[in-house]
Amino acid sequence: MMGHHILLCGAEAERIHSSLRGKAPEETDFSVVTHSYDLPGTDLVPKPILVVASADLADDPIFRSWRSRRLSDVPVVWITPDYLDSGGVLDSRSALVLPEDELSALPYLVNLAVRRDNPMIARRPVDRTRLPGIQKPNEIIGESEGIRRVLASARKVLNVRSSVLILGESGTGKELVASMIHLEGKRRDGPFIKVNCAAIPESLLESELFGIEKNTATLVDKRIGKFERADGGTIFLDEIGDMSLLTQAKVLRTLQEREIERVGGTHPIPADVRVIAATNKDLSREIREGRFRSDLYYRLNVINISIPPLRERREDIPILVEHFITRYCRANGLERKKVAEDVLDILMRHEWPGNIRELENTVERAVVIGEGPYLTPGDLPGTIQGSAGGGRTTVDEVPSFQKRVSEFERGVLIDALNRCSWVQARAARKLGMSERSMWHLFKKYRLDLVSRGTGKRGRRSNRKTSADSH
Repeated sequence: MMGHHILLCGAEAERIHSSLRGKAPEETDFSVVTHSYDLPGTDLVPKPILVVASADLADDPIFRSWRSRRLSDVPVVWITPDYLDSGGVLDSRSALVLPEDELSALPYLVNLAVRRDNPMIARRPVDRTRLPGIQKPNEIIGESEGIRRVLASARKVLNVRSSVLILGESGTGKELVASMIHLEGKRRDGPFIKVNCAAIPESLLESELFGIEKNTATLVDKRIGKFERADGGTIFLDEIGDMSLLTQAKVLRTLQEREIERVGGTHPIPADVRVIAATNKDLSREIREGRFRSDLYYRLNVINISIPPLRERREDIPILVEHFITRYCRANGLERKKVAEDVLDILMRHEWPGNIRELENTVERAVVIGEGPYLTPGDLPGTIQGSAGGGRTTVDEVPSFQKRVSEFERGVLIDALNRCSWVQARAARKLGMSERSMWHLFKKYRLDLVSRGTGKRGRRSNRKTSADSH
């Protein structure tokens, strides 16, 4: 059987070839051409199913002419220094731009091309979450009532075109929710373009979003913007509250007209793009103070998803800690570590102003510097160890306040357990928390002593085990 042929060309062709060695499907062969003047003599039998070209060929007239005559129907992956291309040839709908620092995604794209070329497997669904840099939807971790509401709201809007506004403090996972909406919706086969509006200088943001025409300024080449790249997919405008009023006006026009106009351009370009925006700012206050357009707010706020901060869903902390321990033990080639009970108590009481991002960094640090099989208080940053007594309240206020909170929480748990015959799993469901969170609180408040006094066993499940049946 004839194999699959991939053409690698341009100054970086040898390096690209090296990145694919041993990672491409069997019966895949490569042609490597480093200079465009060698292309006319290149053997095209069998015809390539994919062309991978480095950015130095973007404006090469030999390559452009040869490709238009010989391989106009073959998709191209451009390897560029970054997401900004340098010529009109990259505007082609059959092209995909891959930055050099994401070259690890190339074997996946080659596999995808082979998959589509093989009629025996072409109909199999493609798992886009295997692409580096794209989070899997199931990585949204949590069982609290707050996170359940977030997921329920997100799933309601998977397959509509309406704009979505995601609100939440920094580190709560706004990008992860946006990624889930894209990956589980009907636009999942289209691009998912992320733009951090706060990270791009205002002088460059307009051209980044909408593109720029050639010769608009001295030595400026034509460049397509993020909205054009997102055509047929989703654009995620993170930190949109930091965008200037001028750029807000152009985004508003794009939402209203479903078209964009490049900087220096004279013709509108249709844009089939779903917009998801996010911010950690209070946009109502920004509107009152004249820093955000009310008409853009109403356009974006068709569907509103508010993510609660971690301090308002503390029952998710044990689950998140276990998840991050597993991730960073595996990433660093370490044996799976466990978390000591006193460490979990400290983590449960911390205020987490940086939310999940702060928790993740804390667990990663503890995993890396910890020496034993358990994470200990000494593995935690001093700022978190010092907050174990009650966060920002004063020293004199902490015991009284903490004691009252603990007494209330303990009473609620005992009441739920009494109503559920002291079956922890049933009580956990009644309170809207995970069984693991219930187990942690059961141990924290020594409720096993209470259960002995009531004559109940304090079982974790109402299912009989083999030991129970004998």
